[in-house]
Amino acid sequence: MAEITFGVDGQANIVGSGLGFFGSTFGSSVQIGSYQDTTYVTNSDGTSQGPQGKNMKLTNYASGNTTNSASGTPVTHLNNSQQSLIINFDHTSLVNVQNCQLRIYDRDNINNPASGVNTKVAEVVNHNGSTFSGQGSLGVTSDAVGSGDALWWGEPWPAELVGTNNYFTNSQGVVFLNGLDTGTNTNGDARLSTAAIAGSYDSVGGTGVIVPLSDSPGSGQKQLQNSEVAGSTGPIWPKWTQYLRTTGNQATFFGNTSQNYGDGADAGNLGKTYGGTGVDTHHTWSIALSASPLSIGAKDQYGLYMSVEYV
Repeated sequence: MAEITFGVDGQANIVGSGLGFFGSTFGSSVQIGSYQDTTYVTNSDGTSQGPQGKNMKLTNYASGNTTNSASGTPVTHLNNSQQSLIINFDHTSLVNVQNCQLRIYDRDNINNPASGVNTKVAEVVNHNGSTFSGQGSLGVTSDAVGSGDALWWGEPWPAELVGTNNYFTNSQGVVFLNGLDTGTNTNGDARLSTAAIAGSYDSVGGTGVIVPLSDSPGSGQKQLQNSEVAGSTGPIWPKWTQYLRTTGNQATFFGNTSQNYGDGADAGNLGKTYGGTGVDTHHTWSIALSASPLSIGAKDQYGLYMSVEYV
């Protein structure tokens, strides 16, 4: 039997509840065009205060402000314990999981965008793929390089860094697109691009931007700690090497040459970017979420959906 559950550090399973995004305190509003300062477990209309989650607030296309680190901390510098949301997959048997997809939707149809709110999403992973001196468990001193996302999904990606590589291809050949800062529509879903509110299309959701997550992370993401991936050679590579492909772009992005993995979409390297390959009864993903209202009032046509295939 398979089951997907959602949790935060203060509550392992938030069944019957959800996440609420607020201003500086529980119940306080987030200004239109701004992003949340606190994250809590709450009910559908945001009136019941549950445990406080770790907050990740968008700063720019690659950085944020977290509960535990300074403003402007790159997503790649985060430890996987600094997540807004924990997604758990459990099965009674040992299984691989693949084609893992995260959607933001209107709580009615997973192909519909959420109503009245923009959402940015990034997968947070740290593992032993490479080292440099500028990271940490709080974004400061660790030598672990994030193998999750380097850029927020739903926020325009800089064309000068990714060129036309504004996508990720998973192990099943599914292609996930994100818009560029040279375009006028980050999402691509016509229902958002034609909305009256400026900027409403800079969001995850609908049929436009669906977020890929790593294959078979294992319990506590232990399968992403493995030094080898079946079917490829060498250590696991970060997901972001598929879109920050060239060593020159990687050096520009990180400000040094320590992350020069090379072309993560090359046929010989692509298999290193998919995630883990081991079987487990429990798989865990760490997700950073940042939200901004497009209008006044509570947003209840707003949900998160996770799907996987398991073998």
